[in-house]
Amino acid sequence: MKRLQHVDPALKQLLAKIPQEIIDTFTEEERKTIQKAFGRHTLTRHPLDLKVSIPIPGLNFYLVLLADPEGRFKQRLQSQKSLYFLWNPSNIMFIIGFFIILLTSGFTTFSFVLSLFPSTSTSFYPTSIPWLDSKSKCEHTRRIWRNEKCWDYEHNPMF
Repeated sequence: MKRLQHVDPALKQLLAKIPQEIIDTFTEEERKTIQKAFGRHTLTRHPLDLKVSIPIPGLNFYLVLLADPEGRFKQRLQSQKSLYFLWNPSNIMFIIGFFIILLTSGFTTFSFVLSLFPSTSTSFYPTSIPWLDSKSKCEHTRRIWRNEKCWDYEHNPMF
């Protein structure tokens, strides 16, 4: 029997575990079916496929984010829910950390953008000027002398 052509690495690994005399008994239809089952695996590319290494001294971590339209059957989805439980301690810690980073960076970005716009406050507050201690000095600077203090009625808090 002919060998399988264009062998997928996963298929190659499977075939390595099967004795050669059994592989030689596969019919042409069986070979094509096996090849088709594994061939779909290599041709699928995800629209969103991010792989990032996280450099933490002493630890080797990587983060993978994949997104693709759901193509699995309902029965397979149900069986995998029990195998890959979302709410385990590691996933919960990751989700909490992710949202803390997201909120912190969002708040920082919002604060930065907000600081780019000048304050439009037109409120003025009367303020006593302590270094002007006489009526003549106070009035010379166009402020008002009252109750033995020099008052500035145009003081802006952004001063």
